[in-house]
Amino acid sequence: MRTRTATAAIAAGILLTLTGCSSGDEPKPKAAQTTASAREYTAADCRTLLERNYEADANSDVSAEPECAHLPRDQYIELASSVIAGHKNDIINDASNEIAWDEAWDSTPAEQQQTVCDRLTTDGTDVVGQEMADLVDEPTGDENDMAKYFLDEKC
Repeated sequence: MRTRTATAAIAAGILLTLTGCSSGDEPKPKAAQTTASAREYTAADCRTLLERNYEADANSDVSAEPECAHLPRDQYIELASSVIAGHKNDIINDASNEIAWDEAWDSTPAEQQQTVCDRLTTDGTDVVGQEMADLVDEPTGDENDMAKYFLDEKC
């Protein structure tokens, strides 16, 4: 239940990030260019932009970008939602990992946490992640992600 709640919260946060917060005054889409050289964008172009941003971990509202500006708001939201749905397994896996990493971090003494932060800052997440993988009998392959999470979220 706790994992589903966290996953739902993360998914909701991503959805809000992708679709932007609404205050009732929706931004007007950019007017379509009428010059002969203007590129005609499709819904597929907007989806590609959303996917590219998701993969780059640069989730933001792109409804005003040329690739998406021509779409009605409901179609844009549907596209953003479908991109998120396509990554639901990744989102669930990330949420599960972060819960476990948070518990591990919280059970670590403060002086050891500081040592980890110092090492991450000095040596980088790839080096420390590899060292973490070397310390366990069965590495998961997520050690670099865990090191990056600790540096970004805990240090």
